[in-house]
Amino acid sequence: MRFVTALSFLGLSVSPPAQRPVQVAQFHAIEAGNGAHVTVRYGTTQRVTIVKGSREYSHITVTRGGTLLIDKCPDHCPRGYELEIEIVTPILSSVSLTSGGRIEGRGTFPRQAELDVDVAHGGTIDIRPLVVDRVTASVNQGGRILTVSETSLVATVNQGGFIAYWGHAKVSSSISHGGVVTEGDPRQISTPLSDVDQE
Repeated sequence: MRFVTALSFLGLSVSPPAQRPVQVAQFHAIEAGNGAHVTVRYGTTQRVTIVKGSREYSHITVTRGGTLLIDKCPDHCPRGYELEIEIVTPILSSVSLTSGGRIEGRGTFPRQAELDVDVAHGGTIDIRPLVVDRVTASVNQGGRILTVSETSLVATVNQGGFIAYWGHAKVSSSISHGGVVTEGDPRQISTPLSDVDQE
């Protein structure tokens, strides 16, 4: 116990084990950056919880337009610092990720009409639990998107990246300067992301 306290005092341990709820305004979109790890679940009441990390280093705010912004470290991250956020929400219009990290849907979601998904400069968005009629997905300069679409998918990859899709959508794809848009293996539609990584 004394050893842990000493580490905390020295700044080597910045993530208390207890989960901490974050009070934010209502939102309909999520934007994360700089290596944040975000889990999204369905629920009738919105909730944002810090599972690992601290608001001392990470910024979590909602824009006037209703986008939940999660920035792991706007200034400087302590060595070994990690940020894990759990989000519960009944609505989601768009999801975006910049400069690494992960946004992962888990559990069961009701089918929804539309969703925009964007990754730039690395990172992974896995929203396979969300069955969506119309998806617009784009990857710019590296990163991955895994999605399910039942009516239409507009997929764009620029300067490297990967989009895998499941479902029965009509697909319109555009690739510029490298990248892949591909139909996912039906056996992997429910495979945990950690196992997909190993394929």
